[in-house]
Amino acid sequence: MKIGITGASGMLGTALLSLLSKSHEVFATSRNKGLEEKNIKWDCFDLTDFELLNTWLKKIKPDLVINCAAIVNVDFCEENISLATALHVEATKVIANYINITKGRLIYISTDSVFDGKKLGYYRETDPVNPLNVYAKTKLMGERFVQSTEGGLVLRTNIIGWKNKDDTSFVEWILEGLINNTTLNLFYDVYFSPLTVEELSLIIKKIIDNPIFGIYHCGSSDSISKYEFGKKMAEIFKLSCHNINKVSVDTMKFKATRPKNMALDNSKINSDLVYEYSNVQNSIKLIKNRYDENLKNFKKSKD
Repeated sequence: MKIGITGASGMLGTALLSLLSKSHEVFATSRNKGLEEKNIKWDCFDLTDFELLNTWLKKIKPDLVINCAAIVNVDFCEENISLATALHVEATKVIANYINITKGRLIYISTDSVFDGKKLGYYRETDPVNPLNVYAKTKLMGERFVQSTEGGLVLRTNIIGWKNKDDTSFVEWILEGLINNTTLNLFYDVYFSPLTVEELSLIIKKIIDNPIFGIYHCGSSDSISKYEFGKKMAEIFKLSCHNINKVSVDTMKFKATRPKNMALDNSKINSDLVYEYSNVQNSIKLIKNRYDENLKNFKKSKD
């Protein structure tokens, strides 16, 4: 199968390249080149150059496109509406139109932030959406183009893991703070259902082999506050958590409003895909295992 991956140098894109290139021909695109392995062919360009995007699609002729490209800096999106719209909405429209014509498949990586966070409990796919910021609004608009395609799949998720570039991910920021004993302000009133990029990659591989379509929620089997997540990381990494401050998101002066509850109900995908998700604790243990593995490899390279 020919698989096109956008945003391929990002955290999820890199994990997908590593996994899927073992059994498929993978065509990767991003602003900058990322993982280079056998069966991975790179084309670097700006996805908001729609002429180049169309040219790329027509050249590679993918059976499936996994659209991971996104501006994940929520406050940046709030101040750059046209850019967020171009990437999340218009570029997705171009890909969806191509998929419609070729009768291919499209997997769109969306967000748990499409809800306003006012519900008590876990969000189902049937719950009404009400995004609070530009990032979530534009991602939701992108979802609608994917839903208009017969071969379209929307995965709403919240991923955690290690980044392979200069940017720092949420777990890396927490770990650095714990190791360096710097103050970490973590929200006790923001809940999420994080999933490691490795696990989401395995789920996507399963979906490639067992196609599902429509909208599905993809998260851990439970939910946790950002504050408790930080404390759980400290426990599993065997580090002190005395530098973690318990704060409310309401005290922050963000440009973009954030939902307080982003907990996702996985029962639909559990049933249709026959897959049992990890809980948050096991996800953090996977993060710790990857950290230990990277540290071991780094030490080997120094010897």
